[in-house]
Amino acid sequence: MSGFYDPAQRDPSVSRRPQNRRDDAWIEDLLLRVPLGRVATVYRGEDGRVWPFVTPLAFAYRPGSRDLVYHTNVVGRLRANTEQAEAEGHPATFEVTETGALLPSNSPLELSVQYRSAMVFGTARLLHGEDARAALTTLSERVFPGLRVGTHTRPITDADLARTAVYALSIERWSGKENWADGAAQEAGWPALPPHLAAPFLPGSRA
Repeated sequence: MSGFYDPAQRDPSVSRRPQNRRDDAWIEDLLLRVPLGRVATVYRGEDGRVWPFVTPLAFAYRPGSRDLVYHTNVVGRLRANTEQAEAEGHPATFEVTETGALLPSNSPLELSVQYRSAMVFGTARLLHGEDARAALTTLSERVFPGLRVGTHTRPITDADLARTAVYALSIERWSGKENWADGAAQEAGWPALPPHLAAPFLPGSRA
């Protein structure tokens, strides 16, 4: 097998299709706009086996510190994975996607979807004390625009922090991709789709 996909030889944040790549400003705008994502971590057993896990959750991007913050239950898979490398941090990947319409085609390989996505690569760590309080405040106010912690909600207490695990993923590199075409490519050598199947549609809107 070629070493093309070996992260030690080729930066995994570089998209294979340059026509779909987006720049840093585009990625930052997406991370500031989308409230939900998925973080990938791994658990390494004492026998050396590696167990990958993906956790969907709400998050907030902090441009000033160039990180993503999120929280989960005080105990659970994500905390166990992250704490395995507490001193140096846990390698993690975060994915964010915004989707539009499904794009029909008369070719099985051209069936498509409108999407905007970002992949973030970095190191995750557990936050404590005032760092955790500040991150949880940012997360709450970003996901619920207009809400102010301590004004519209009560302040975040030490008892609250004892009941949750708050994380920061320091960003080392990222990539952004977009395909927001009006329609999918069609195959000339096959009959066109009938009108009731040809129009783009939103997921869940067609029986």
